[in-house]
Amino acid sequence: MTKIFDGINEKNFLQMCKCFNAKTRSYKAEETITNYSGQNDSIGVLLSGEAVIVKYDFDGNRTIHERLSKNDIFGKLFTYLTDDSDTRVVCSKDCEVLFIDYYHIVKRCEKACEHHSVLVSNMLSILSERSIDQSAKIDILSQRTLRKKLLSYFNLEAKKQGKATFILPFSLASLADYLCVDRSAMLREMKKMREDGIIISKAKKITILKQEG
Repeated sequence: MTKIFDGINEKNFLQMCKCFNAKTRSYKAEETITNYSGQNDSIGVLLSGEAVIVKYDFDGNRTIHERLSKNDIFGKLFTYLTDDSDTRVVCSKDCEVLFIDYYHIVKRCEKACEHHSVLVSNMLSILSERSIDQSAKIDILSQRTLRKKLLSYFNLEAKKQGKATFILPFSLASLADYLCVDRSAMLREMKKMREDGIIISKAKKITILKQEG
């Protein structure tokens, strides 16, 4: 079960879903789960599938803020937004999502259930982890060259997966959107990195050979 429900048994989980008026919905790949405009303050829990949090600028260019997989959570509370941003959660694969109204989480119910306090504590822990993840992405994007951006991201992903050879969690096109770079320029730089003996890459499979660059 997702971290937001850690320490909450199945009986209390079901009781809490009823108390919070939680709802489950299914979505197809490429379908928008939600956008962050207006007063949409619900928190989503990805029960299955994969999704991305994306932002579109005025010219229609797409930037990927974050990739979501099973048991991840999303909502305005967990995403940095600007007033003029068109930010959406979009399915990469078919998804099933549990929605909880944020108001029900922050407002204690009359029963003052112990598991409600556990849920709030878990949510604060997740917020702290998200802050660390956002700092890591800022560090990647702040690198001065495209090569250094790629190496920083590859090193981060290798650390997450625990090995020098790893599988990218999304497509090369989505990687370019995540790094906020031109896809063609990124592919050319990856080709140079292969020629320089820095990486081996085949489709989404990457091996880091050395750290120069």
